[in-house]
Amino acid sequence: MFTVSLLVLIILAASRLSRATRREEQMVFDKYQCCRDDIRHLFNLVPAPMALIRNDDWILVQINRAAADLLATSEGETVGKCITVFFGTNQAEYLAWTQLLRRDAPAEAELPIYRRNGVAIVVAATASINFDGKPHLILSLTDITAKAIRTKTLEKLALTDSMTGLLNRQAFREKLVLALLHFREKKSELCLAFMDLDGLKKVNDTYGHREGDCYINTFVSLLRNYISENDIIGRVGGDEFAIVFTNCSQQVAEDCIRRIQQQLNWLALHTEKPYLMQVSAGVVSVAGGAEPPDADSLLHKADNAMYQQKYLQRRKTQPVAQL
Repeated sequence: MFTVSLLVLIILAASRLSRATRREEQMVFDKYQCCRDDIRHLFNLVPAPMALIRNDDWILVQINRAAADLLATSEGETVGKCITVFFGTNQAEYLAWTQLLRRDAPAEAELPIYRRNGVAIVVAATASINFDGKPHLILSLTDITAKAIRTKTLEKLALTDSMTGLLNRQAFREKLVLALLHFREKKSELCLAFMDLDGLKKVNDTYGHREGDCYINTFVSLLRNYISENDIIGRVGGDEFAIVFTNCSQQVAEDCIRRIQQQLNWLALHTEKPYLMQVSAGVVSVAGGAEPPDADSLLHKADNAMYQQKYLQRRKTQPVAQL
């Protein structure tokens, strides 16, 4: 026989209520402890989303109104279905859910729930009980979607340049470190381009920062159009940008940078800008099988290559430094 008092303790532990609310709920539960068979009524007294699940096949036996609202469904639609219908198709997320449900001891995890009206991020907490002579699980769900969105937004702000949306210098360096580790494992070729927008300070001083921002965003739009989604782009200074070309030869990387330079020059000409729009770039590569340098050394080498190219550009020579 299912023990209501045990359910009360589990619900109180699993639901994330304030202390004052928990005391109020305890008084309500004490009142209904005599109604051992009225699980539906007891579930619906709980303000936190709760579900009763069979342990052997994860079939939903009962959900309360709060759970139905969270899952964007109704009790009639849900009871009798397997809880996995809300887990989505992502393999890692599905595995995390199944690991949680298989735990013998009470456990909790932050996981997504996939509903008809979108995804919710929840703290899912489980506890085992014996109901109707068979093992079951009590599942408590706390909706933290808004908090997760705020956290993700703050994380993004900490990693990206506010104007362009590109990775900032710190985040780019971290990505470069990871790319070098991956390179070491796969022994594939990797290239790093370091670029400087020529004359940006003069544009800001002469025509104002709004025009300077336009110059920057025009260049960034070109980068997004020409760079593969597998490559890594960052704004590493006010007028400095860098690209990690993954699994790419130096010749291919230089050709890509050259096309960007040519397109930037063409835009400056055809938009009748009162100033030149051009970029100096240095490209360095690490050949497959070679021991890669550390991230800072590679950035320094690419920076030096860029200044070499800037010097050559002033003398009207080739657009990309050959290293």
